[in-house]
Amino acid sequence: MSRHTFILLSHPEYPGKFANPLTYAAQLDDAGHDAEVYFDGEATYWFDDLEERPQPALDAYARAKERDLIAGVCDHCASFKGVVEAVESEGFEIEGTDHAPDVAELVDEGYEIHTV
Repeated sequence: MSRHTFILLSHPEYPGKFANPLTYAAQLDDAGHDAEVYFDGEATYWFDDLEERPQPALDAYARAKERDLIAGVCDHCASFKGVVEAVESEGFEIEGTDHAPDVAELVDEGYEIHTV
């Protein structure tokens, strides 16, 4: 089976750019592929006022989180954008200011990278 990483970079004002890759990751997971999602850049704003995010993006996020498909949130971006508390309240750890994910490492591990 194949391995896929979706890196969300878009601002949450574009809910389709969240709903679609989160749904794609779940579909890949259903089919037995390895799939994961990282929140990076502007996408870290997703966690700020999370309850206000529109459907179906919020449903897609909840499904992906429940299935443990969310691999992480960029520490640097969350810190720089002032959303660390919101990110941590969703159960994700911010442990400093390093940028993540390490895409070279992901490629070495056989992941195909998809950025949105």
